[in-house]
Amino acid sequence: MLIADLHLHCKGDVRDPLTYSPEELIDHAALRGYDILAITCHDIVVYSQKISQYAKRKGILLIPGAEKTLQGKHVLLYNITNKELNRIKTFEDIAVWKKRTKNSLVIAPHIYYVLPSCLGKLAEQYINLFDAIEFTHFYTNYCNFNKKAVQLAQAHNKPVVGSSDTHKLTQFGTIRSIIQSKKTNSSVIQAIKKGKVQVSSRPLTTLEFFRTGIWAVRGVLRAFFSKNL
Repeated sequence: MLIADLHLHCKGDVRDPLTYSPEELIDHAALRGYDILAITCHDIVVYSQKISQYAKRKGILLIPGAEKTLQGKHVLLYNITNKELNRIKTFEDIAVWKKRTKNSLVIAPHIYYVLPSCLGKLAEQYINLFDAIEFTHFYTNYCNFNKKAVQLAQAHNKPVVGSSDTHKLTQFGTIRSIIQSKKTNSSVIQAIKKGKVQVSSRPLTTLEFFRTGIWAVRGVLRAFFSKNL
């Protein structure tokens, strides 16, 4: 059984000005016993052989990935290159890319959260594109937008993966995916597609919830004003 987090951001992200490096993120995960990571910065693949080898020395398999923006919405794509990422302009382009890519994986992140970048009904419209649905760390016992996403997954027989969407290291570790797989890229991808994955998580405390929420709203406002200046 492998412990994974497949939705992580770090320094080099073109949308959010983050300060910790990929190596610092990997160190943080290694200390917490993680086996599999995917760094999924916005609209750029930061994966490299150098970073992958660093992760390997720490006992972690690093899977290439990115969080692509389409029609203002976010989609998680795995085993993709920057060249391929830049070619994808529409949801239909994802379907073309999947046909050409043997080991692709597409996950719908934070579908029903209230941020403008969340897929919402587009996830339902393009449900056949997605190999899995995300259950994100940002929830409490009294507020959980993941519930509707889980219902969507169940209705369409899609696996659910647990991801932190880390933008601050303090967000990391409250949720994880437990994958029944060999520790290779292709084995992990196929295991997820076959539903051999479980979510292990805990709800945020009220303080954690509000701190993260305020940080997220600030990020949206920063992105809005930088785009419109």
